[in-house]
Amino acid sequence: MKSLLLLIEGDDELRPVVKELQATPVPGAQNPFEGTLSNKTRIIAVTTGVGPEQAYRVTTDAIRQFNPDYVLSAGTCGALVQGLEVSDWVVTGDVRAIGQAHQQWSTFETLQDSDETAAPRLGQALKQTPRWHQGRLVTVADEPIHCAMAKAEIATLHDAIAVDMESYGIARAAVENGLPWVVARVVVDTPALPLPDLGAMNVHTGRPPLSGIAKYVLMNPLAGPQRLHGLWSLVQTYAFHLVRILPEFTDGSRVSAPREECQLV
Repeated sequence: MKSLLLLIEGDDELRPVVKELQATPVPGAQNPFEGTLSNKTRIIAVTTGVGPEQAYRVTTDAIRQFNPDYVLSAGTCGALVQGLEVSDWVVTGDVRAIGQAHQQWSTFETLQDSDETAAPRLGQALKQTPRWHQGRLVTVADEPIHCAMAKAEIATLHDAIAVDMESYGIARAAVENGLPWVVARVVVDTPALPLPDLGAMNVHTGRPPLSGIAKYVLMNPLAGPQRLHGLWSLVQTYAFHLVRILPEFTDGSRVSAPREECQLV
């Protein structure tokens, strides 16, 4: 039976995926869940927590425990360029670490998966609903990028279209273990519509503090609740589409590809 390890940044993002998969908990340090697709592919879904170092550690441990054939970085990301809108997807096998990355990783190091068909296959499975974009994603280690000017500078400097805080760590663990990998994330903020600043997220659960949520709502009594509900709805819809496309994607996955083909650039 083929198996796919699905890594997602937070408990709130994982929960709807688990529901769509009808997955059940299995023993493990990060409370993983296991489900089976219609094509009999085994799915292991795990919360990574926030940041590339945390994601790297969790992914490495999960690979050792479950011995998957393929690794998928799922969850949310932010758009860096115009043309990407909230609810669009970014699918890519090209990620770069920038900013305060772990000292063992050289800044600007780029990872590319050898399976160049992975991102297009994901896009084809989506069938244009929702829209999807392929391009470089950068991973930051310190904090989310809220400033439109900073996003524009990052996009230009790194030839990137999106940013997150986990995919480089996930990809790095996959490469070191000789596994093919791909990123499939939904856009939740754009340069024109930044994420709400809710305070520092819990590194293990990905959740902001309740005090930060309360402060945001109090300061934005009309737009705040609507924005938060929109983010919640977006994550539910993302989970639905993700689980819908996985059978078609895994049917064509090169799970038996030679493991040395994954590249560090």
